[in-house]
Amino acid sequence: MKTYRILILFGLILYVVSFFLTGVKDASAAANAKGIYGYDCASITLLSPWGSDGLKMFREEPVNFLSVLFSGWINPVFLITVVVLLIRPNSGTAGVLRIVLLVMFIAPWIVFYREHLHPRGGYFLWTAAMLLVMFSSRLDKNAV
Repeated sequence: MKTYRILILFGLILYVVSFFLTGVKDASAAANAKGIYGYDCASITLLSPWGSDGLKMFREEPVNFLSVLFSGWINPVFLITVVVLLIRPNSGTAGVLRIVLLVMFIAPWIVFYREHLHPRGGYFLWTAAMLLVMFSSRLDKNAV
């Protein structure tokens, strides 16, 4: 097995683990408060823009709406990127998807700021795991 595929597998394992860790915590929460797990963050950001609250947010706070929307799209775009990386790791499509994901990483920080949230370990592991997967072929000098 090529080194970059092992890195992808390791990154995917870390990615899955990150969903079961605390992703964010409310800034005003008590020190012993648990926070929100990664899987809840993912489902909230993926689904909330499409409900009635999302439409209200779109009218009242379009920047916040777009930040939540793009935050929710990170995981599906990442999974598409993984498929492309496994099929053609050095293709132009893989390069474009890497750039798109890097730009999308700005969106959660806007949500953190506007919703008064602090990122926790799960968020940082989630981000690091995606970066490892996205750039695994670049880390392996022998990659196709």
